[in-house]
Amino acid sequence: MSFKFNWGHGISIALALFVLFIGSFVYKTLVVAKYDHTLISEEYYKEELNYQNEIDRLNNAANLSQNVVINKTNKGIELVFPNTFDYTKIIAHLNLQRISNKELDFVKDIELEGLMYIIPDEHLVRGMYSLKLNWEYEEIPYQLKEKIRY
Repeated sequence: MSFKFNWGHGISIALALFVLFIGSFVYKTLVVAKYDHTLISEEYYKEELNYQNEIDRLNNAANLSQNVVINKTNKGIELVFPNTFDYTKIIAHLNLQRISNKELDFVKDIELEGLMYIIPDEHLVRGMYSLKLNWEYEEIPYQLKEKIRY
């Protein structure tokens, strides 16, 4: 008995290959740990309610004559606060998020010993980070948001 290949067989094979192709993506996103799809923030909706406060902090920082400067050094990431501030009156909170891996995030309340703070190199892995620095000086809140490559 001979088998004749016709257009109906071709469509069936193409459809089966398409289903396998889509199924492989579904498998990768749901099962494979490399493609983790967690939220950047666990409290995303709660943070959205406070978004106007964030805009106000960003505007306060934009209105400064001198803002916080970020430098990448061989020791780590250096944050330099404006020299018009008295460092003893600065209350700061740092949130450094590794976009690709939540386990590499660095969150800390900063205690300044001068106008400069260094995020040590041992806490960092090469790649992209999202830096959010909230600080308060004389009861005025400020915020700096930057994407940095380390």
